[in-house]
Amino acid sequence: MVEKSGVGVAFDIGTTTIAGACVSLPEMRVLKEAACPNPQSRWGRDVLSRITAAVKDPELIDEMSGAVVIACNSLIREIVPIGAEIIEITAAGNPVMEHLLLKVSPEPLSRVPYRPAFLEAQRLKARDLRFEAGEDTDLYAFPLIGGFVGGDAVAVALSLRLKDEKRPTLAIDIGTNSEIMLSANGSLFATSAAAGPAFEGGEIKGGMIAASGAIRGVSIHGEDVSLDCIGGSTPKGICGSGLVSAVSELLKAGIIERSGRIRSRDEVSTNLSNRIREEKDGNSFVLYRGAKTEVALTQSDIRALQTAKSAIRAGINLLLKKAGIGAVDLGTIYIAGAFGSNLDPEGLQEIGILDKGWLENIKTAGDAALEGAVLALDSKGKEEAGSLAEEFKFVSLSGSAHFEREFIANLGF
Repeated sequence: MVEKSGVGVAFDIGTTTIAGACVSLPEMRVLKEAACPNPQSRWGRDVLSRITAAVKDPELIDEMSGAVVIACNSLIREIVPIGAEIIEITAAGNPVMEHLLLKVSPEPLSRVPYRPAFLEAQRLKARDLRFEAGEDTDLYAFPLIGGFVGGDAVAVALSLRLKDEKRPTLAIDIGTNSEIMLSANGSLFATSAAAGPAFEGGEIKGGMIAASGAIRGVSIHGEDVSLDCIGGSTPKGICGSGLVSAVSELLKAGIIERSGRIRSRDEVSTNLSNRIREEKDGNSFVLYRGAKTEVALTQSDIRALQTAKSAIRAGINLLLKKAGIGAVDLGTIYIAGAFGSNLDPEGLQEIGILDKGWLENIKTAGDAALEGAVLALDSKGKEEAGSLAEEFKFVSLSGSAHFEREFIANLGF
């Protein structure tokens, strides 16, 4: 139990976004939440790029840690009431994010067998990393599971009470580094799929984060294309949820083949063909054309999404196989993460991440990793997090022939 009065601050340190919550102690009541981009993106959009940067120049590790702490401090100033005493800070992230936060070299994760430098929870004084907190403020970094499955996955499992589920239950935290967790037959399984930044608007020609002006939803009715933009403003680009929505609608409209190819104009009998632009490196479909801005979905964008979604689906199938169950045996399917929770389940089914038979069992879980980090502000939450991390059976996708077969088999829509 929490004994001191004051506030606690919980962080979900994602590859792309950092989310924070201020919690009153000992009541464990969330006072305010906020989020900001992870400034480590300057060293690469994905974890592998950041590992490469840190291994190539170890002196960068201090700078990479400092960049995250500066971002966390800006969130602290935004969410913590003036004059409030911060008793403790908790942080959950994938192994690379936690290593870099704690100034631990991620070099072991750059080579087979991809083992983190530590697995157990890390405890130190927050000021040691220059968090804006008191001298006695403790920092708790979540325990890791293995490979690229880290404290954020443990936090999700803690928040969702995954261990307590009676029927086989799947939890997917969709993002640049997508964690997949399965509770089945009294066992916990976990893996991570390197989906890349496509789901968060990265490596997409007109891609952007989910901010004002981002297309987050697309609807096609007959020959009409309707766009849902964040903030109701003029489209500036497309974010991850918009990408999934657009591809789903274009598949149903027959503009995109199940192979992922964007059809040519003469293959489309409706006026939607006027939005197709034929180019040497592949066709594209124009979603919006304004006086100064154009947002189009290119063939390379489609391929990036195919690679991302195939990695996740292959990971799901591998966990099901390890647990000795089939897709039809699943009960609840949780879609976690601030990004994943904004995705349309039918869109995820249309592009092939989820089965049609799962739709009625899907539940969105919001930022479950942040909720788990909040729970760890209590000593009982820390104990449960430690137990969960030890109970999980880590399933590596690296070098798995079964994963490779599943990945190739699921590239189509």
